[in-house]
Amino acid sequence: MYKKLVLGALMSSALISGLAIADEIDTKALGEKLKPLFGDLPDAITKTPVEGIYQASFGMELIYVSKDGRYFFSGDMIDGSTRTNLSENARTTARKTEMASKEADGVITFKAKGEEKHVISVFTDVTCPYCTKLHNEVPKLNEAGVTVNYLAYPRAGIGSGGYKQMVNIWCAEDQQDALTKAKNGEAADAKSCDNPVANHFTLGRKVGVSGTPALVTANGALIPGYRPAEQLVKILDSEKKAAN
Repeated sequence: MYKKLVLGALMSSALISGLAIADEIDTKALGEKLKPLFGDLPDAITKTPVEGIYQASFGMELIYVSKDGRYFFSGDMIDGSTRTNLSENARTTARKTEMASKEADGVITFKAKGEEKHVISVFTDVTCPYCTKLHNEVPKLNEAGVTVNYLAYPRAGIGSGGYKQMVNIWCAEDQQDALTKAKNGEAADAKSCDNPVANHFTLGRKVGVSGTPALVTANGALIPGYRPAEQLVKILDSEKKAAN
């Protein structure tokens, strides 16, 4: 209760302050005020529907701040009239942008059979049992018109045993075969080459991946954990319908 009262007081103070200041703000100056508190400049500062409150983005982390930079709080902003999670919408948009970066190059692709209806990006780890379970569903996904793009996400980090296994897979002559065999417990031959494994891992952390498997849709939505093919197709169909 005490925390709610404090948060309410901070928001009220910020709103009153916002009413007294011109609508336009110097986002660069506001970013400089936030830098000592969060260790870096925000990626972007944008208006919110709440007068006097702005959204500062640090990757997928969102902070809400008053115009003068004095008051700030974290959490999701919900539009009560529509039940829309405005914060998650912002994260989804940012994630879509990140997934279009060069760090996402070098995926291992299992293409849809026939008409391609959906494309998903899957952050995977060869030491993850549920990643193997999902990989066994890939033929069903392909038959349903879903293209699966794999990105490497060694959960133990760069330089770990899992990382080295994934480098071997991405350096294999037949990447699809090497990945499938690794999922079934057959290690790929040790090889070295220019590979995207470290970039994929960094990208995964940027877009909010904390475990595997982690799926990102074409619109930027993050789906954590294993889902059966039939359930995934329904989710993707619903997302596509909502976007149209």
